[in-house]
Amino acid sequence: MEVSLSPAAADVYQEKLRGFIDPATLKSLSKIRPWRGLAQIALEWIGIGVAIWLCSTYRNPFLYLLTVMWIGARQNGLAVMMHEAVHYRLLNNRKWNDWIGEALTAWPILVTVNAFRQTHFAHHRHVNDPDDPDWQRKQTELFHYPKSGLDMVFITLKYWVGYYAIKQLSEVNQGREIPFKLKVLRLGFYLVIVMVSIVFHFWLGLIIYWIVPLFTYFLWIIYVRGVAEHFGGIEDHHEDLLKMTRHIEANLFERMMIAPNYIHVHIGHHLYPSVPFYNLRKLQRLLMQNPDYASRAHITKGYVSFLVELLGMSSDRNEVEPIERPA
Repeated sequence: MEVSLSPAAADVYQEKLRGFIDPATLKSLSKIRPWRGLAQIALEWIGIGVAIWLCSTYRNPFLYLLTVMWIGARQNGLAVMMHEAVHYRLLNNRKWNDWIGEALTAWPILVTVNAFRQTHFAHHRHVNDPDDPDWQRKQTELFHYPKSGLDMVFITLKYWVGYYAIKQLSEVNQGREIPFKLKVLRLGFYLVIVMVSIVFHFWLGLIIYWIVPLFTYFLWIIYVRGVAEHFGGIEDHHEDLLKMTRHIEANLFERMMIAPNYIHVHIGHHLYPSVPFYNLRKLQRLLMQNPDYASRAHITKGYVSFLVELLGMSSDRNEVEPIERPA
């Protein structure tokens, strides 16, 4: 059942949910530590560089496959850091927040902080309803669940061979009004990268170590994250924010390869978007101390259990009566 809220009613409902954490604790959790965000961006790039060095030194087809997956996961890590910049959680200085976010996280994965922000705040305000741009964009067969195991295998294979790449990447910035100056600088960024790769003879490496992971494993992770965050059995809970997204208790491997930088703490992020990524784990522990949150939140124990949910076999969802969203 879809419920459309007036802005006033939505604000009252949001305030009711935000009461899970006291204001003083929230203020502490929301404090930005610039060095931490910059260090994480550096770690993602170092991880990419080391993987390229290893693969180019010890040439092996199996190692290359692992490298593609690893780099795609690190590109996803950069995407999460871009998401931090979108929320102004990367740096205290908003100008530098945006420029660092653009040049070091967004442009390399063919998106922009500016364009993403234009729809993302609306997504937070209107989760899973007709005014949510992300929700509307994903009303396609790809996001209709449950699916059969065979369907999911075919979708995965299509992503891994780049079947969806051109269409999805071409749609990333459509409908956004990107400032002319930003367009020029972004185009110049790409031209410099291409020219330097040609002059110094690493254009082939640019393709096999950056474009291939970006067009395959990276986009597959983005799809998996998209389903995990707002689809696959939670589409009809429009009356309760705690059930309109999913918290996944991810293990270390899953955090490295599917959900880096605590992006799996998604209910907490929707409740308190002011909290930077490095405090989300602590936020989740505090939320779980609240009996109301612990009993109502949609919590899935790992991505294997998430897969089981998608197949429609069983669920780790809490089945309790929600607090209804006001009409």
